[in-house]
Amino acid sequence: TLTTDVLMDAFRPFGCVAVRFPKPRTNPMGHLPPPPSFAFLDFTSHEEASRCLADLKGEAVVRNIMLTLKWSSSPNGAKRSHNHHAYTHPPPFLAGGGAIPPPPPPPPKRRNRITEAEAADSTTLFLRLPPSLDSSSYPKELETMRILAQSTMEDELNTGMPTDSDERITAEDEPALRVTVRQPNEEMNYGFLTFASHAAALTTLVALTGQEDGGAVSEEKLVAGVRLESSTGDEKASAVRTNVSHLNGVTLYWAKGAQPKSSSENEKNYGLSFHKRHFPPDSRTDCWFCLASPTCEKHLIIAVYEECYITMPKGAVNEHHSLIVPVEHGGDGALVNKKIAPEIESVKSKLRIHARTVLQKDLFVFERCIETKGGYHTHVQCIPVDADSGPAIQSKMLEMSTRAGFQLKEITSDLGLNALEDDWSSGYFYAEIPLPGGGNDFRRFIYRAGDGGANGGGGGSGGRGRGHVPLQFGREVLAEVMGKPDIAQWKACVVSQEKEEEMTVEFRKSLENITC
Repeated sequence: TLTTDVLMDAFRPFGCVAVRFPKPRTNPMGHLPPPPSFAFLDFTSHEEASRCLADLKGEAVVRNIMLTLKWSSSPNGAKRSHNHHAYTHPPPFLAGGGAIPPPPPPPPKRRNRITEAEAADSTTLFLRLPPSLDSSSYPKELETMRILAQSTMEDELNTGMPTDSDERITAEDEPALRVTVRQPNEEMNYGFLTFASHAAALTTLVALTGQEDGGAVSEEKLVAGVRLESSTGDEKASAVRTNVSHLNGVTLYWAKGAQPKSSSENEKNYGLSFHKRHFPPDSRTDCWFCLASPTCEKHLIIAVYEECYITMPKGAVNEHHSLIVPVEHGGDGALVNKKIAPEIESVKSKLRIHARTVLQKDLFVFERCIETKGGYHTHVQCIPVDADSGPAIQSKMLEMSTRAGFQLKEITSDLGLNALEDDWSSGYFYAEIPLPGGGNDFRRFIYRAGDGGANGGGGGSGGRGRGHVPLQFGREVLAEVMGKPDIAQWKACVVSQEKEEEMTVEFRKSLENITC
């Protein structure tokens, strides 16, 4: 039975403030009037009613009853959302025992779906489950569809790669692949899938429905199944795909782009000053390091400059481990970009002075500028290390590079990287090893990816061209030198956000008075 309370619970999340059934008509024959076949939903404004109608696409299922929503006209000519549905009570009986048949269903209305072009600013898909499902299963099946969407993006990115490969990029490591699900009401058969970017949503929509504007999820994808997490924590069980063909008929369409929020949470910049130049047009909403991205964790940022900023990484090696990140998104090396390299050199010097004067440590600097499957926003790593540990780091780094199949060569020239070569598009690994005795002196080493010659000039670069620079190579070197295997992987060093904020504030304070 759809009572006023039931309908209010269903539509309150959309701004509904009242539900009104029509007054029963008097029957001169004394028969009970048939139950109402429609009701009115009242909202505080036309805009809220319009938003409800758009979000629900004119349909809703409440307690397994399909409802159609459309505009009605109030006595004064204003519009309000109107809810028209089939009988919710058994029809009354006549004296002869027969039943009054329900009226024939109205002809199906043409649906006005949002096209991909109209949803260019949207990162959200509208998901409707098949009406045949029991309402008690809605939350579980919406989560199943979230996992299907997320695993679909992972499969698209890792085409041809085994699911158990260590090189496989997953949503656990890459925020750009993460999907969240929102269900406004547990008794309704729809929800919203939110992606890190419009491109991610479009990729998933096309892969699952075959259409840029959406539609029914292909039966082939449902039969192929999803990798659901095992309740026992068994990794092998979690890797097995579960057939979800019982969801045949599930649909995905574009939802309108979210309205910009003016909440204090969005405006919270942790005391940092951002300007228009820090949000360039090429910013990506699915990149950890683009300041305009919702995935950028601003509570980790230490300082912001004209062309770059300093931030602590997730899973830092120590409490003063920092990254120098260019404001503009791009895979070109930070140290070879002629526009930003001078400022980055200045910031490096500041961090080196901070390490020596405040921490009584040296600074190990490196940049792995090699494109990854998940995309790349270049950055330079700066890690304070024990004083006079440079020779040990150098020895171990050269040993491990040889073991990995690539050769690091020392740069003997005083020129910057951008002056040594014109084309660094193939990528490189660069390191600065502090010399004993402190100061601003260090030795420089380079490996240029794809460079086939092991012999090069004094200021050039070289390598065997067949090796692979591990993603965490710099950290792995420190792990060997320090005898701390855990620091090789950032995920093993992650702390709570509260601890991250505490570390960031302390780092920021200690860096404020450093000049160079």
